[in-house]
Amino acid sequence: MRTPGTCGKIALLITEDWFALSHFRPLIGVLTEIAQEVVVVTRSSGRLKDIEALGVRTLEFDFRRRSNNQALTAQLAWALARLLQRERPDVVHLIAMKPIVLGGLALGFVRVPHVVVHVTGQGLAGIASAPLLRLYRFGMLRVLASLVAKPSSHLLVENPDDLALVRKLAPNLGARFAILGGAGVDPVAFPAQAAPEHAVPVAAHVGRMIKSKGIDLLMQAYERLSAEGVRLRLELFGSSDSENLEAVPPQEINDWCRRSGARWHGPVRDVAGVWKNADIFVLASRGGEGLPRALLEAAASARPLVVSDVPGNRHFVRDGIEGLLTPPGDVAAIAAALRRLAGDRALRLRMGDAARHRLLSGYTEAHVKAALLASYAALLGRDVEA
Repeated sequence: MRTPGTCGKIALLITEDWFALSHFRPLIGVLTEIAQEVVVVTRSSGRLKDIEALGVRTLEFDFRRRSNNQALTAQLAWALARLLQRERPDVVHLIAMKPIVLGGLALGFVRVPHVVVHVTGQGLAGIASAPLLRLYRFGMLRVLASLVAKPSSHLLVENPDDLALVRKLAPNLGARFAILGGAGVDPVAFPAQAAPEHAVPVAAHVGRMIKSKGIDLLMQAYERLSAEGVRLRLELFGSSDSENLEAVPPQEINDWCRRSGARWHGPVRDVAGVWKNADIFVLASRGGEGLPRALLEAAASARPLVVSDVPGNRHFVRDGIEGLLTPPGDVAAIAAALRRLAGDRALRLRMGDAARHRLLSGYTEAHVKAALLASYAALLGRDVEA
């Protein structure tokens, strides 16, 4: 075993400060154990001090998540290269596709001993049909492949589908990878919740209000159920994420809620509180997922899961056990799954219990931390403390 803090410096590149705080506190905790210094490079929404309270330094950098402009990408990559040249980290840890692309381009100008490529899903590029987005996806995958092809790199993914994709791009990957249980959920912070005693069951979506998450599909499914007289309430929790190219405008969501009777609560910090009052988790994602944290939080809370059959979702949810899988984009199937669970409390309880057990089998913070420590041990060629 080694003494903590002998790694030197790790630079963690992530698009948004709120994303680091909502999903990657366990990761940041592991990095502070491994390295003498951790610097988080991210865009500020006013929460940099909260990140610094975790024992790290922050540097503000706007990754321009909303833009795929090639000229701007080149400028940002050059600016990032200069930042890394000043910081001289021993490891650069790139989380999600935008930092992977910009970081990969920047590392063409500056040498860093080790790189961790942390794929949290392909995002919008993974389901792109527009020609420009398909071109961006091609470039994105080429940069990713060039990074993981280096023997000094290590790959982290959240589902086997993304691993299979990268293996095709970089056949020399070998054993330099790990499949994480998502970002990891603390089962104490998200305990199994007693099922609510609702006369009308509540289905809840927790996540960003964007089309890739299938918000528009969920709206259509709920309209069908309402027209049929199915007794079910729909509640939406999450921001409209204005930086996302597929954000659904807040006015559109509010207008629809007024017409349909659904409720949109906006951003929520007490997610565990959501599951005290909701019966069913629903995510109608079109794809591009890693392993949604909101799904894992609902599972930890012992709630049944209605999700689309896309990478990440299907890695956790086994159809008919932890919940119900629906074909991506299939409004009728989403409505049918919600109808089935709304009318069967015993099935909700059985699936919710199975979801909790599934979470405990490999998707907790402890599981993810152990996998991260093992990955860094392999990357650095030495033991780290578990």
